[in-house]
Amino acid sequence: MIEIQDLIYQYEKNDLNYIFNKLSLTLEKGSFTTLIGPIGSGKSTLVKILLGLIKVDNYIKIDDLVLCTSNMKKIRNKIGVIFENPDEIFVSETVMDEIAFSLENQNKSKKEIWKKVEEIANYVGIKPLLECDPHTLSEGEKRLVSLASALVIDPQILILDEALSMLDEISKRKIFKILKECNEKGVTILNITHDLNESLYGNDIVLLQGGKVLLHGSKEDVLKQETKLKRAGLELPFLADLSIRLMYYGILDHMILDMDEMVNAIWK
Repeated sequence: MIEIQDLIYQYEKNDLNYIFNKLSLTLEKGSFTTLIGPIGSGKSTLVKILLGLIKVDNYIKIDDLVLCTSNMKKIRNKIGVIFENPDEIFVSETVMDEIAFSLENQNKSKKEIWKKVEEIANYVGIKPLLECDPHTLSEGEKRLVSLASALVIDPQILILDEALSMLDEISKRKIFKILKECNEKGVTILNITHDLNESLYGNDIVLLQGGKVLLHGSKEDVLKQETKLKRAGLELPFLADLSIRLMYYGILDHMILDMDEMVNAIWK
């Protein structure tokens, strides 16, 4: 679904510090990937590149479309994005209008727009909020509005750019439940975060460091790379850390990342 080959990018042409130095990355269709890295590793910059907000000359394909000016509209119609601070991107006075905004830009009929808005509001559980000003909502509600706004265009790719960093665990679990359902329906999800705990909700992990992909694989395989993750300043999720310790002592023979499964395994 996303293919990047030898991406090179620096903020200034004469800057010797490369944000990306021959970065190559392929994300399969229908994958649920957590992209993680230390501050300054270029996570948010990569989002802007994929959306065409930062232009590069390197080879990038999104759903078999080469990333270029002539394909930009088609590509953006395939991607839904949720950003870290919803208040900075809200453009409407009501939640209803906020969700409808993307559809209006696609020249949909009013009847089609309101039907779709109501449908997606029901799906994410925010129908009672449709007449509210989005800026007055709680942080969790704002993220649900952002999620609805992203899903209303039926994206093939959903990107979260540090979108859940300010949320409590209950709100996170609610959103990840919806994301998991979307992924099971075929939506490719890329969750960009600095919190390795969020990787437990996905299937694969990509670790960016030094302008390149340092690790890329299933979450179980990547989380076993404790030394490399700690060198990148990342702390292992509790269950991953516990699994590694219990595997060392022979109590487990594989990594367990589900609490109920862990309890059952220990008490056998």
